[in-house]
Amino acid sequence: MVSTHDQRHLLLDDLDHSRATLRVRRTGKPVHSVYLDELTYRLAWQWLAERHRRWPATTSPYLLGTAHTAIDDTQPPVSIQAINKPLRAHGHQAGRLRVDRILNEAQHTDDPLHLVRLFGLSPRTAMKYIHAAHPHRSQSDPIAS
Repeated sequence: MVSTHDQRHLLLDDLDHSRATLRVRRTGKPVHSVYLDELTYRLAWQWLAERHRRWPATTSPYLLGTAHTAIDDTQPPVSIQAINKPLRAHGHQAGRLRVDRILNEAQHTDDPLHLVRLFGLSPRTAMKYIHAAHPHRSQSDPIAS
């Protein structure tokens, strides 16, 4: 799952149709590739068709858009509210969904490298999720004590 900040900055070119992946570019970090499952990939295609239907002349480079951002390609990416509002209508928050998804994955593995690769987390953050998911396996650091 991609953070709201990262979602806002996705470019059209970040969706790789031949590999069914999404490139997530983060300042100062390596590009993270997200492999899209069949449903997500199909929804991405449907969004692109809807985007073209609504705003056929838009030159906005961003994957996600609104009527406001589609009119003028000098506009910044969509707002956080544009992403969160539909989720809130169903009682969800993007940030919490992401945390829950990462924690759920951490419960099925004790491999922090898996979390780093899957979610683009830093090793330190991945370890925090592993410790939260498996507190009984976590040992205190005798050097830090």
